[in-house]
Parts: sequence; structure tokens; C-alpha cells
Amino acid sequence: MSDKTLARRTAVKLYFKGADISKDLSKYLLSLSFTDKEEDETDDISISLDDREGKWIKDWLNTNKTKAKEQAVTKKGEVKVGNIVQFKGGPVYISSSAAEPTVTRGASKCKCTIANSNAHPYHLISQDGKKVYGWVNAEDVEGETVTQKKTTAKKNEKRAFKGTEIHAMVIQKNPYTDGKDKVLDCGVFEIDSVNYTGPPQKLTIKATSIPYKTKLRQTKYNKTWENTTLKNMAQKIAKRSSMKLMYLSNSNPVYKRREQRNMTDIAFLKRMCKRAGISLKITSKTIVLFDAADYEKKAEVKKIKAGKGNILSYSFSTKTADTAYSSCHVVYTDPDTKKKIEATYKPENANSDGQTLEIKQKVSSVAEAKELARKSLRAKNKGETTAEFTLIGDVDYVAGITVRVYGYGEFNGKYIVEQATHSITGGYKVQIKLRSCLEGY
Repeated sequence: MSDKTLARRTAVKLYFKGADISKDLSKYLLSLSFTDKEEDETDDISISLDDREGKWIKDWLNTNKTKAKEQAVTKKGEVKVGNIVQFKGGPVYISSSAAEPTVTRGASKCKCTIANSNAHPYHLISQDGKKVYGWVNAEDVEGETVTQKKTTAKKNEKRAFKGTEIHAMVIQKNPYTDGKDKVLDCGVFEIDSVNYTGPPQKLTIKATSIPYKTKLRQTKYNKTWENTTLKNMAQKIAKRSSMKLMYLSNSNPVYKRREQRNMTDIAFLKRMCKRAGISLKITSKTIVLFDAADYEKKAEVKKIKAGKGNILSYSFSTKTADTAYSSCHVVYTDPDTKKKIEATYKPENANSDGQTLEIKQKVSSVAEAKELARKSLRAKNKGETTAEFTLIGDVDYVAGITVRVYGYGEFNGKYIVEQATHSITGGYKVQIKLRSCLEGY
């Protein structure tokens, strides 16, 4: 909550390795850009900091910086003239070369007054000098235990290194002058690159929602997947990448056998999702599989009306090349049985004389062929009408929401947000990429 009498403003909250560094960051923040994507790509974030004082390069990136560290070290002192020593107890001689001892004494702390290389090399007296002990054997004397402070130089670890976790939020304070704040949780990212430029000195940190060290995008596998489903494959891929899975589609294709040949998990999963007509998104260490059609059917979250003051710029585009199909025909002939499976999908509102999209892909039933035809038609036609808007910043605009566009003639209608880029550079604005929602399928 904010004081409703205060002016509207935007703040950034940033956690670095779990620690809130927002206060330190605020004085130096030049820009923040967060891109939220609906499907097929990963979310990412970029943060630029003013470093004319040299604070960030010194504190975050200097791998050679050392820090003095004091440590208590305990060791035995030397046995030499003038030192206090520990007499362990034993025979005492009248001279350093005497054959027989004159007495045997118990253990005590003494002072060494003479040292030579004879048979009984050390002459001891009491610490206060009032009592003479005599000559003793070397093995019966040791230096007094002393504790010294030792200073060592320890190299600092590199702080803003690849793979380090950051968590960012954009907060609109008092946007409607009612004291209530609006928050955009950008999610959790791992640093992918660090750039330092100048003059003037500037540090730029870029991070992605795919963990830096994950096997998901780095390791290529050769694997045969048998008697499985798309969800099961996604679960196993997520598990071996230490990520979570959200499966939000009612469709879960079944496979007798699929080959992953010299492919990373992310490339393989993208291919399988594309063939199944299911969308894929990676955000906050989570793999999300969903049906875009379900999101397009949801009620509009926002309205964009021509002439409103929050619109900074806009553009629309429409095309027919490889996008304006009226129907889709799927056919597959089993090479062993020679049995042909085929199906055609055509939306109710489709143009009667439009083109037919032909798909030749393995299917196991007519129902599967028809579902593949529907999703393949959607995948082709969804890019027919697109739009872009740059708006005054609003955290409500995120990928996957639907909006209603008014006042633009033939381009009016319902759209889904494919991508939202929130940018804070002095002011706050959001750039959204939209595509028209498909009706009937």
C-alpha cells in the first residue's frame, strides 16, 4: 500500500541471491527491460546501472580483490635463554654433564637461564627467579604454548557471475490515487551475461528464465522414447533439468516410439509440441505446456481504444501468404499395413473457396488426425493479423491475456498478447505484440 496523497510512480524491487538490494540499486538504475513471451521462447530481463563511481565493477565483478582476515594460530614457543618454558617433570642434575641426577621434580613453568649442547642442556630457575631448579634433559622441556594472530588474504568470489539467481518485480505505486499498488512479478532469472561499457561507465546485466547450468539447452541426447505421452516426456525432461512442469492442455498425445537424435531437450520438446499443436513457454524455472486456443477463449482483460492518451504508438499488419487457409487435410498411410488414415478440419466460418493446408504426418486414428488438422490450421492462420502498441506503463499487460481493440476499422477485434516488454528508463512504458484471436477453432 502507498499513501494515496502521493504522486503515482514506478519502483523496481530486485533480489540478488535472495537478498533485497532494491535500496542500493535505486540510485544507480538507468534502465530495466523485462520481456514476457507467450510461447516458444524464454522470458528475459536486462538491467543497466550507472557506474561512474566504480561501485558495481569493484564490488560485483572484481575477482582479484582480496580481504584481510585475522586468524588465531596456536603453536609451541622456542626453548631459549630468557624464555618461559614448560618443564614436564623429571630428573634434575647439578651440572650439564653430571652422570647422575640429584633430585626428581614435578612439572612446572620455569625460566631458562643457560642453554648449551651438553648432556643436560638447559638450566632452569623459577619464573620469579627466587628458586634454582638445576640442569635438565632436553626431552623434559618444551616451549610455552603461545597464541598469535595471523592475517591472511582471502580472494572474494565473483558476485555477478553467470548462473547467479535474481528475482525482479515492477511496482506501480498509487496508480489510481487510491493508495493501492499494482505489482508485476517478473519472476526468477539466472544471469546469462554481464557487459561493462563506457564512458560513461555502465554495467548491464542480462538474465534468462532458463537456468544457466541446466542440461535443457546445453546437453545433446540420443534417446528412444517408447510407449509414452507428451506429458510424460515433458515431466522427465523437466526433472533432469531440475525444473518444474505445468501441463495445462486437455490434449496429451500418446506415442509408441519417438527418436531424440543428437538434440537438446529444449529443441526436442519444442519439436514435439509443434507437431502436437501445443504451446511451450519457459518462465521462472518452470516448463509450461498449454493450448493457446484455451487462452484466446478467455474474457478480455484490457481495452485499447483509438485516441486515448495512454497510446504512444501503434501499428497493424495483415497478410495472406501461408496464413489464410480455409481447411486442413491430414493423411497418413501405415507402411506395414498400407492402411490409410485421414481427416479434414474446416471451421464453420471458413471461406468456402480458400486454400487447404495439406499435412502428411503419422497418426494412429481418425480422431487424432482431425485434432492434428485443427491445431495445424490454427498454427498457420494465427499470424494473419497482428498489431503492436506502445503504451504508458501498465503492469496488467502480460503475455497470454486477451484485449479488445476499438476504433481502428477493419482491425477492430479481440487479440491475444504474444509478448509484453516492460521498460523503465526514466519513465515507464510497455510495448505489446498482439495477434488476432481465431474464432471457431
